[in-house]
Amino acid sequence: YGTTDNDFISFVIFIFRGFCLHVLLVRVMRRQLTLFLLSVLCVCASAISERNVEHTAFHKRDAKTGHLLDVRDDRAYLPLNTVYEEESSVSVTTNVTMIRNGDPVKISWSNPEAGLFDMITIAAPPTRDVSDYLDYRYTTDTVKTGAGEGYFNEVLFNMREDYILRYLVVDKANKTTTVKASTVVRVLKHEPMHGHIAVTEKPGEMRVMWNSDQVDKPYVKYSISPDLQAAAMVGASSKTYKASDLCGPRANDSSSVMYIDPGYFHDAVLTGLKSKTRYYYAYGTENVMSETASFITGPDPNERVQQTKFIGYGDMGVYYPPYVGEGSPGASKVANLLEFDVNEDKGFKPEFIVHFGDISYARGRGYIWDQYMTILTNVSSQVPYMVGVGNHEYDHTSGGSKDPSGAPENGFHPSWGNYGDDGGGECGVPTATRYVGYLQEMWGTYITATRYIAPANGNLVFWYSFNYGLVHVLMFSSEHDYRPGSPQFKWMEQDLKSVDRTKTPWVVVTSHRPLYTSQEQPSDHIVGLHMRLALEELFYTYSVNLHLSGHYHSYESTCPVVSGDCVSDGAGTVYVVVGTAGKSLEEQAYMKYKWSKYQNCNTFGYQQITANTTHLVAQYVTAPDREVLDTLVLKPWDRPSTHEVNARFRREARDQTRVQIDV
Repeated sequence: YGTTDNDFISFVIFIFRGFCLHVLLVRVMRRQLTLFLLSVLCVCASAISERNVEHTAFHKRDAKTGHLLDVRDDRAYLPLNTVYEEESSVSVTTNVTMIRNGDPVKISWSNPEAGLFDMITIAAPPTRDVSDYLDYRYTTDTVKTGAGEGYFNEVLFNMREDYILRYLVVDKANKTTTVKASTVVRVLKHEPMHGHIAVTEKPGEMRVMWNSDQVDKPYVKYSISPDLQAAAMVGASSKTYKASDLCGPRANDSSSVMYIDPGYFHDAVLTGLKSKTRYYYAYGTENVMSETASFITGPDPNERVQQTKFIGYGDMGVYYPPYVGEGSPGASKVANLLEFDVNEDKGFKPEFIVHFGDISYARGRGYIWDQYMTILTNVSSQVPYMVGVGNHEYDHTSGGSKDPSGAPENGFHPSWGNYGDDGGGECGVPTATRYVGYLQEMWGTYITATRYIAPANGNLVFWYSFNYGLVHVLMFSSEHDYRPGSPQFKWMEQDLKSVDRTKTPWVVVTSHRPLYTSQEQPSDHIVGLHMRLALEELFYTYSVNLHLSGHYHSYESTCPVVSGDCVSDGAGTVYVVVGTAGKSLEEQAYMKYKWSKYQNCNTFGYQQITANTTHLVAQYVTAPDREVLDTLVLKPWDRPSTHEVNARFRREARDQTRVQIDV
């Protein structure tokens, strides 16, 4: 998979150059002119290898593989003067001519006169300009199969457009780029992709969502039979978004690495489902259907179950092995562990998954959304995958009128916060379009009502709640105003007030940003203190058992806590930060707080939660080792015992928090 000895050579050159620079400085200080000149020659000689270290490219990919992992705003230098001069002695070929989504492709090349800067670029569609490529690889960074020939492996995603691969000869001295050869790789047209499911606010329903390149009477067929015999069928609604629907740059920049046509997102609601029953389903059109997937429905809300199991995490991103680099190095580990837990007999078998923000880290790059939706399909098509927004899906500073959440102006930007433009101009549009559907209720040929489903009891994907077994889950947005008096706060209070604890004795609240964390990140710490002032009294009033968050790329858990003090079991909320689902880990030091019970900033993983009628057990499990590093055992709230945390104490603690904010 593209492995050569260039890594070792680059490492040796790196050490050599460092030594030379060291000698240079020493000799200058000692005024030993002869050795100084030798040192200068030494450094100049090592600069011959400069091409190896400048290979960072637009996508912040690994210098050796060139594989797309993450992005930044500089691009590998290509001279503007492009010449088309294809030669029969130069070729770029592939082992396949058509791909399905996520297929591996072997890309081979040959050129008897291959130069140091020769490269293979990958672009979609084939009409893209030569300089507007999506990925690339220098020929010197590929597996050599002989003089002037080699190959490398790529994973190609169906982005609803065919690919073109070009062999480029880059002449930096004469400032020209010459296209010597090209080939086209077709994608399967109309392929249904990115299947994922979600619960609604109504029992006996399941949403099925997917993506394709067209609207041609999309539908879902489903049955309790694996072969889909006597399957029921339900039509789907479809929607999309354009570059002009996004709030700002970079998201609405129509280049191969920014906005690309996302195709259409289809949404169907399966109704009348039996509880605790496995259903098989496929989605697509009469021309192309997906492979069959399955899910198990939730319990009847009027039936008291013995336990409820789910998984929670934040901050994932995308990453495809065997390539290495600076993107989301743990994402593949976490995705593989999720597949094990969902599909294997020895797996945890979650009934649903909650992902509380920082989902794909696309930040305006359409191709990353395609990669992310692919990496999770084997999981999200089999268990309900419930998402919330984080700063990298939503935060924006322009284009507020296009914000689907309806937030005023350009969203939530309090003077004390660090809410910036982390969404790259997306302002939640790609997230809401992928994860929010709508169901049109019909009477004959007339539409009598339109019900938006995320579930439909809050504000689209931004805040909502649902019941599942013994657990009531409330997912709110830390990227919107959550202070008392705000629309979101009023909704949260009404939702928590309406929970029937005889049916759902456990209340779990999620948000992207945490209320409690001791890791040293000053601006985020200030936001957490303000969140405590706004929300902790609400959590106490309505006996929230557990709060889950991410944002910090680390793990931390607290004791049961109220107003900064540990209290007895069943008298306060436990707070867990689990932003370890794949994005690079943050290893800042931790401040000393008595409420912080366990900290870990060097492992990827997620929270496995099991609730029964007497206890809720939350365990932090590492990926890929499946090692349990932290176990929390929560008891139900015991109201008579909470007299120790009286109203006066809580008021005094809030005053102390305000002082801490001022400091």
